Amino acid sequence: MKAVYLALAILLVLAGLFTGYLLWFPTCEVPQVFKYDVLKDTLTIVLTIIAIAIAVVGYLVYRIVSQRLETETGKRITDESRRWITRLATSTGYSFWELGFRDEAIRLTEEAHDEYASRLDEKEPENQELIGTIRNNLAFYYSQTNQKRDFARGYAEYIHKISHKFPKHRETWENTYRQVFEAFPD
Repeated sequence: MKAVYLALAILLVLAGLFTGYLLWFPTCEVPQVFKYDVLKDTLTIVLTIIAIAIAVVGYLVYRIVSQRLETETGKRITDESRRWITRLATSTGYSFWELGFRDEAIRLTEEAHDEYASRLDEKEPENQELIGTIRNNLAFYYSQTNQKRDFARGYAEYIHKISHKFPKHRETWENTYRQVFEAFPD
């Protein structure tokens, strides 16, 4: 990227020097009849150089913007795919829990947490809500099956800490928090 800016700067300096030379070059030895032709040719050359410089700058701006858009679009697609897979695994885990397949429910929800949600930016509210939902489910599952005490307590603390940000989940998350600390007292 720095090489592009350097090349552009060199091109503009050379164009400026050439233009200055053409404009301030003495034309006293040129007969009066040809002075208009020299001015016309000089102007044509200067405008051509400026047009080329504008085209180069335009192309460079296009390349920079297209690269940034491509990178940003790829990141957004990857993040949305992770969110979708995470939601699917979490919902499937919950369905298995409701059907009584507890070990499979825990396995799917742990996979959603460890493989997909852990790669999302937790600062984004949508991701934080999804991670909170997964941790709520895991904390509940662990408390019901008397497994992974430390994880259950850590997840319960997490959902308790962020529950004020998500009013629609607050009651459920607070219930899970209480349930975990009843199942795993100090």
